[in-house]
Amino acid sequence: MKRKITKYRKPTYADGINLARIVDGISHYPFGWQLKELAQDLGVSERTARRYIKALSQEFLDDEGNPIFAIEKKEQGAVLIKTSKEPKPISASIYHLISVYLALEFFKMLGENVVAFSVENVFEIMEKQLSPRERDLLKDLPRKFYTAPYAQKDYSNKVDILEDLIKAIVYQNIIKITYKRPSGEEWNYTLEPLTLLYHKGGFYLIARSVKHQYSVYFNLERIQNIQLQSEKFEYPKKYHPEQMLEGAFGIFAGPAKEIKLRFAPELKEYITAYKWHKSQK
Repeated sequence: MKRKITKYRKPTYADGINLARIVDGISHYPFGWQLKELAQDLGVSERTARRYIKALSQEFLDDEGNPIFAIEKKEQGAVLIKTSKEPKPISASIYHLISVYLALEFFKMLGENVVAFSVENVFEIMEKQLSPRERDLLKDLPRKFYTAPYAQKDYSNKVDILEDLIKAIVYQNIIKITYKRPSGEEWNYTLEPLTLLYHKGGFYLIARSVKHQYSVYFNLERIQNIQLQSEKFEYPKKYHPEQMLEGAFGIFAGPAKEIKLRFAPELKEYITAYKWHKSQK
């Protein structure tokens, strides 16, 4: 990486801190950092944010003399991106690609978000490593491997919440949410987000209450807004989502009870084909 020495207005100490925050923070936005959001995070105007980016684009160049930092215009507005060369090829077989494809189909259920885009990018890179014959076999992949989710919920209006939630889980940020209860009341919670759980066509957040220090479920479509906090939390070493599901049918929990079920003889094959509960006999 080359540095180009450019003369411009002498920066203040605060400017230097903000430039460092941009250089460090851009790695958290693989598909671009919206200029409006960047300015809000730094507590400056968009004009000042553009000045910072201009300084970075003049100072930080790749080996070919091209700016490493740049602004792109997208549907959601101006976005700061960090340019990079194509990654080294990933050695792939058609079976590796099918595995990535199935993962992509799952994450697409979350809607358009950074995880789905990242998996799709891996898929495209791996696809290029296949032979022409193997790539020809892939043209019918969506028909050869098809997912039919059970009563899938629509999260198209929760994309921003999902992206913030995924980011908070990955980077272990404490969050504040407004949650609409079944009664219609809206409650505010401060949480440590632990797990994004997929169950019967829907997503649920398992999070630990900062105030009460116990874990609870939150129905994703009932989360009205989310605010990431700068404060981090330590991911509990002894926690596992299985603990939340142990002894329960699905995500419903309560005191353990012994249950005996009777069903018609003609349903035996259907009933015994499923593992309804791990304690069933």
